[in-house]
Amino acid sequence: MRIVFSLLLTLVIASFSHSQVIIQESELGFCAVDGIIESSVAGYTGTGYLNGDAGIGKSMSWQISVPANDTIGLAWRFAVSGGTVAPRNARLVIDGNMVRDTILFPYTGSAWTSWTMSDTIHVPLIAGSHKIRIEAHSTSGLGNFDYFLAIGSGVSPDVCTPSYVVSVRSNDSSWGSVSYAPVRPYYDKGTLVTVRAVPNPGYFFESWTGEATSNDTVFTFPVRSNVEAVARFLPAGTLADSAAAGYATVQDDSGTTYMIFGGALGDTVTANSVDELRTYLASSEPLVVLLDSTLVGTDVLTVTSNKTLLGTGPRAHLWGIELCVNAARNVIIRNITISHVTPQDALEINGKSKNILIDRCEFYSDRDHGTEYYDGLLDIKNESSFITVSRSSFHDHYKTCLISSGDQAVADSAIRVTFHHNYFYNCESRLPSIRFGKAHIYNNYYRSCNTAVNSRMGAWVRVERNYFESVGTAVMTEYSAITGLVQLIDNRFGGSAYVTTPVCDLVVPYPYTLDATDDVPAIVAGEVRTEIEQESSLPRSVALAAFPNPFNPTTVIRYQLSVASDVELHVCDLLGRSVAHYVEGRRQPGKYEIRFDAGQLTSGVYFVRIHAGYESLVSKLLLVR
Repeated sequence: MRIVFSLLLTLVIASFSHSQVIIQESELGFCAVDGIIESSVAGYTGTGYLNGDAGIGKSMSWQISVPANDTIGLAWRFAVSGGTVAPRNARLVIDGNMVRDTILFPYTGSAWTSWTMSDTIHVPLIAGSHKIRIEAHSTSGLGNFDYFLAIGSGVSPDVCTPSYVVSVRSNDSSWGSVSYAPVRPYYDKGTLVTVRAVPNPGYFFESWTGEATSNDTVFTFPVRSNVEAVARFLPAGTLADSAAAGYATVQDDSGTTYMIFGGALGDTVTANSVDELRTYLASSEPLVVLLDSTLVGTDVLTVTSNKTLLGTGPRAHLWGIELCVNAARNVIIRNITISHVTPQDALEINGKSKNILIDRCEFYSDRDHGTEYYDGLLDIKNESSFITVSRSSFHDHYKTCLISSGDQAVADSAIRVTFHHNYFYNCESRLPSIRFGKAHIYNNYYRSCNTAVNSRMGAWVRVERNYFESVGTAVMTEYSAITGLVQLIDNRFGGSAYVTTPVCDLVVPYPYTLDATDDVPAIVAGEVRTEIEQESSLPRSVALAAFPNPFNPTTVIRYQLSVASDVELHVCDLLGRSVAHYVEGRRQPGKYEIRFDAGQLTSGVYFVRIHAGYESLVSKLLLVR
């Protein structure tokens, strides 16, 4: 009996000597998360939970102190849900050393509210402070984590010195090389890292992109998070789009420049059907995709990085078809009409897309179906940033442009967007409505709209030299729990209502040219795309080519007709501006040539367009000096 009592006493003492320490988000012992702290899904404890980003190697970390050498139990309260039942397993790294290749974080149910505890992992630790880190195995990243649990004698949360991973690479190893120092598997917060970029012959260094940004080939930065520094090398002679302005041309608030040129480094292709357009826009290769027809459908077409979608005439029209720019960079959409898209948005920019230019486009639906029939004409959300919308028209719509999708989307503080020289008319609201991020809105023309600019959830909005005509409320800060901020500069409000506070001081990080406020209506209405022509159904009866191509400074434009036609040709730059015009008159079937001299033009991409009867055709020209 004494032996049994002694054994029970020993077990009781042992149970009291081992403590359980729960470390919640934003408490002592919590270090970092690749993601955000949220509170939108029910079932968590404390004040919130960790929502990890998607991606292999995305991490979360904590710091604990152990008073003596001991075996410590580690566990996590987590949830894994989403579109698949796949697990989101992780590796365990302690003090920079991998100690367990796989910790199981299985699917917990169809709803993110299905929280559960992981298996307990037991690891031997020496006395002292230890950093506990988990890193995702899969491209889905980690799940949602409510808290971290440590079990051991006297274990306690400790002051955290976050550690991070630094990755340095080039966008193309055949275009240039990179190096960096010091080289370590993990870096304590504040460690200085120096990166170097060396272009190969025939290429030049443009910028460092990623979490560390700079236009300097040699660049030193302190590590404050996981960093991917990518040296962007480009072929010699690559030019930025000459009409790009605003946030699309930079990549941080310091004004580090980013050359945006869309798909100009790739081939030029013409899309004649929805299936062709889908294939070209989703391609992994850079492409200039030409559209000169009206396509009708209910499709959603995804636009990937390094694309130019260029309408080559007034018939470039997507009727009922949504464009979705998702997780893309360096995209130009120009001279395209998108209309009557339902139930989704006409154009959605999503998934942390960056450096996107929407230029000379037209967006509209109708106001005959009530406020809920159509969604937005343009939505920008999920941390998509450095976007310019210019010289476009938005009309005949209720909920027009929404920036950030909800009051809980705090990560959308990263959004940066410019609206300039756009024409908004016969719209109800959201011109734009922006949460969290920063917007520069200048030289736009608003006519016959109910409400226009709405700054919400702490957004900073600079409203500069805009012209409001027959607008109920020009600038407001409504419909969110937190008021947005505004900065009003030289606008013409007419009889419109507007707010002046709370005030922000948004300093934009790029150069730009302002037109006088009173000149805005004439300038904007004369530039934007607002007319639609019907697509011809006649069969193609013309061929077009040029030789040599590339050329300097002359080439021969060759065309062939299969039926007699009245012929006219234009040579245009990337903005659609004519640089040469040839009226050939009535031509019989046969082959013809025109000598084109570009002696007064700068290097770059041009397009020759032929009109032959009811037929139009475009071909790309490359002038290389």
